[in-house]
Parts: sequence; C-alpha cells; structure tokens
Amino acid sequence: MWYGWAGGQLEVDLTKGIIRKIDGDRKMYEAFLGGRGLITKMFWDRVPPETEPFSADNLLIFGAGPLVGTSVPGANRTTLVTRSPLTNLFAYSNMGGFWGPELKFAGYDTVTVSGKSSSPVYIYINDDQVEIRDASHLWGKDVFQTQLMIQAELKSEEVQTLCIGPAGENKVHYATIEHGPGCSLSRTGVGAVMGDKNLKAIAVRGTKDVNLASPTRFLELCSEILARSDKNVEYIMEVQHNRSHKTRMNGTHYRNFELFKPWEDAGKSHMDFLDKREARRIGCYNCAKKCICSPHFPDEHPVFIKCRSPFRFTAAADVQDYDFNLRCASLAQRYGLDVGSAPAAAAFAIDLYQKGILTKEDTDGMVLEWGNPEVLPALLEKIARREGIGDVLADGTYEAARRIGRGAEEYAVHIRKLEPRGQTMRPGMASSYLLSDRQDNSKWGGTVGIEGGGEGEGDKYAEAVNWTYPPDWKKYMDMPGEHNTLADCVGLCYFWSVARPDILIRDWDVAELLLLATGMNADADSIEKGVRRVRALTRAYNAILGERQRADDLPARFFHDPAGILPPVNRDEISKAIAETNKAMGYTAEGIPTREALEEIDLDYVAEELERRGVLPQPVSV
Repeated sequence: MWYGWAGGQLEVDLTKGIIRKIDGDRKMYEAFLGGRGLITKMFWDRVPPETEPFSADNLLIFGAGPLVGTSVPGANRTTLVTRSPLTNLFAYSNMGGFWGPELKFAGYDTVTVSGKSSSPVYIYINDDQVEIRDASHLWGKDVFQTQLMIQAELKSEEVQTLCIGPAGENKVHYATIEHGPGCSLSRTGVGAVMGDKNLKAIAVRGTKDVNLASPTRFLELCSEILARSDKNVEYIMEVQHNRSHKTRMNGTHYRNFELFKPWEDAGKSHMDFLDKREARRIGCYNCAKKCICSPHFPDEHPVFIKCRSPFRFTAAADVQDYDFNLRCASLAQRYGLDVGSAPAAAAFAIDLYQKGILTKEDTDGMVLEWGNPEVLPALLEKIARREGIGDVLADGTYEAARRIGRGAEEYAVHIRKLEPRGQTMRPGMASSYLLSDRQDNSKWGGTVGIEGGGEGEGDKYAEAVNWTYPPDWKKYMDMPGEHNTLADCVGLCYFWSVARPDILIRDWDVAELLLLATGMNADADSIEKGVRRVRALTRAYNAILGERQRADDLPARFFHDPAGILPPVNRDEISKAIAETNKAMGYTAEGIPTREALEEIDLDYVAEELERRGVLPQPVSV
C-alpha cells in the first residue's frame, strides 16, 4: 500500500492516442522525494539533451509531491518540467491552486504527455477513467471561456482544469498554462510546448484518499504548525482587510529597466485601490493565507492579482495607474501570457521605437510611446495572436533582438534568454538570477558574499506593498536554494515553508512530515541528499546544453544606474559570489557539478554522461 504518494503514474501518448497507467518505482520516489525531484529524474532518463522543445519527443511531465492533498497547510503545489522554447534549456514551472491535490485524489503522482495530436484535444482524468477528447470547439477560446466550457461539458464544477489560451496555441515562447484564480505554470514558455502538442487542456476529477503512514502524529504536527501560524494569519487579516498598516514602494525600474524612480504614495494608492476594487481574497487548497486578490473590475472578464503583478505592466509602460494594470493583467491571463516576460517584451519594443530602431513600418503604423495606456494592451494582443510586430516579440526579447538587428541586441534585457521577473535589480538579486536553476530569482535565495539574495533585499522587502508578514519576521528572509527545492519536491508553497522556515513549516518539520506521510526509512541526511540530487540533475542537463554561470550574462544596464539611486552591480563582486556559492555546493565556478559532488550523492551515471560528452571538468595535473 502506498502512503503519502498516490503510487500511480499516467502516461499519455498523443501521437498514438495511447493511455497507460503504471505503478510508481518506490526506490526512485524515495531517492528523489517526489514532485519536482521525481519528474526531473524521469525527464533526465527519457529526454536526451538533443531533443528540441517543439519535438514530439519533448515531454510535458506534471508532478504533485507526497504532502500534496494532505492536511499540511499550503501543500498544494504542482510542478511541470519540459524543454523550454524560450531559453532552450531544461525548465520547470510551479503553481498552487487545486489541480495537484485533485490529481492525487484521482490516484496519480505524475502525468507524462508525449507526442503530438493531429488535431486539438484535451485530456480528461476521472479517477481510473482517462480519455483523450476532441477540443476543436475550444481552440481559439481564452482561458476563462475554456474552463467554463469544460465544466459545462463534463457537468461538474468540481473538475480542476489546466489549459492554454491563444498565446499557447500560437506557440508564443512565454505562453503560460493557466489553472484557477491567480494560479498558473508561467515561466519559460511551458504553454507553447502544450500548444505545439495540440493539447488545449487537462481536466481532472478525483474521489480517492491520500493515505498516511502515521496519521495520528501527522495530524498533531499539522495542528502545531497551524498554532504557530496564528500570528501570521492575524497579521494578514489586519493588512488585507483593515488596511491599518503603512506601506510604500521604494522604487521601480521603469521603461525596459532604463529608468529608476519611486511611485509617489504607492502605499496609499495601493490601499485606496484595494478599498475601491477588492471584492474578496482567494486562497489555494488548504491555505489560510489567501494571497490572491479578486478585484471588482469594470470589464466583462475577471482578473486576479498576486505578488508583484500589481506593478509589472505599470512599470513596463510607465503608466502609474492600477486600473491600467488590471486591464493588462486581465488580457495576459485570458490569452495565457507570462506576466513577467510579456510586459518586458512590450517595454523592449517601446524602447526600440523611441530610439529609432523600430519605425511605423515595423509596427503597422502603431506609435509606441511611454505613458500611453493604449500601447501595451495593443501589443499584448498582437503578441498573443502573433500579428505584425507581435510575431517578432512573441519569440522573447533575445530572439526578437536578433531578428530585428540594427543594434537592438544592446537593449534586450534578459538573463540567458529569460526576461527578469522583478522591477528592481540590486546586487543580491542579480546574483540570485544567475544562480537560479531557471534564471528566475523566485527560485533562489542565499548567495555567498552578497547581502540579500532574494527579491526584496532583506529589510527593504518588508517595506514593499506585498509584504504580508509581521515586521519582526524580517530577519528570516534568508532563503537558500535547498529550501526551494525541498518545497518543490514535497509540494509546499514557499509562503508556508521557504519564506519563514523558522516560524511556519521549518526544515525539520518538512522532514518529519515527509517521513510520517510516506513511511519511508530515511533520516535528515538522506533527505538532504535527495534535494542535492534534484539540483545536480538540473545543473548537469543544462551544462550539457552549454549553460554556464557568469556575471556577463547580466544585461549591461544592470551594471550601472543612470539615475544614481541604486548602487551599481559590481561585475567582479558578482563573479566572486557565484564562484564561492558554487564551490560550497561542490560545483565548478561556473556551476557544473564535479565528479566528486555527483558520486557523493550516488549520481555516478550522471558523472559518466558528463564525461562522455566532454563536459565534466578534468582534474588539474600537478
């Protein structure tokens, strides 16, 4: 009998129309912990690095960890791995919501999609009954329309759906896979891979239980965690409903990261906006944090705001207006566009137009200018439908710059082809982008030699408008990458684990919860080795593809601040921090796992593959 894990794996071959249900390999589950770890190992075993992102042999592998669907607060995450069309590297994306728990209730830990369908289809999983259904009537529909139509067709409002919008259908390289309110698999263009396979959606309904190896102690520990979290929940209620705290936005990079300036009275504006627009707060499965805002919006379509999305479109277009941002966010969610990459690509186009590199001839007569609230929505629509200049921008800023030429490369802001997610760029954040396993600072925290590796730079983060923890918790902002990986493997939201490991769900809590849920015979060292295996596999795969971690991968404009407000990013300091952090992990200065590091965690076969390909660093003869 399986505990924690469901024990089932689903394989869907869209080319042949074959569906297979197989039993999981318990040894592999335990060695890689489940969730992101398990599906990373599956991808390594089955997808050679020579496989192109839009090949039928590229896989989409979805995984829900062993704590997902249990009573652990915030255990609701789903991870997806694939080969990214945007970065051309191994990539993963992670989301909350209800889809992962529902998959576990249906009896599956993973869903692997291979091949390509000759016509639009969607997959329906209903416990043991799995079908590939026609989706011709859904093709061209936006995300919200698709979800409602599937619920009506299946006669169930409880079915949980992942789907792509027009951006995914048109293989925009930063298309998303959308789920529910404020929840999506967003970064690195995973929606484009789904669109390439002619897969519109995956709908799931489950009625089974997740069994626990030691249910009594497991529930006791969950109760202890909830008791510890009361202070946080009370503070969130005060922040989100009473509006009694003062907030401000220190400053933001506007206009393609070229201009840094404060948004005057941003905190007051944000509170006024919530008072006027907020309808309710929404949480994911078994989560009291409710970090998603559902605002009243004078439009026929819904929109959901989470994390820093209130500022991304505003910063990109230099339009300091929340309703403008809602309009753009609504478009992005309906079309299935990443709210990190899409506004960045649009800002890049406006920047080029202002510098004379793009002209009206390139933009079909559109005048691209800063501060005009009509420009960004028009560009988003063109990108999603690959029309005119949108067809160029849909490939991402790196590829768009290459296609445009005429010096456009100098102004393309990306880190190994992925557009930065945040609006500020300080030294610690810069190094976190470079050290992340997917060039995204949301997946990395601590950096040797750089203060404040995360998005908010330590204490300053507490002054940002999306801070929802008591001020005296600021000291817990250090978030080493191992915490992120462990959370991804077991299926925990970072806001319950990584963000506050000493207060909410601590590392030793996660280890105990994992053992109590699964019954696996392991200790803390074994769990740490599992985490290191996941990260090493990711690094090794991308090392084969040529990825190296270098300070020069940062855009040139990050090394200076034209406004003189921020300390410039120092190239030598960043290089030293990268080298020292990688050394601490047992990797080379550029992030390639060494043979010694791989053998220590029983990945000898990975070392052999790197050696066969000439990637493994050779020992220096004395």
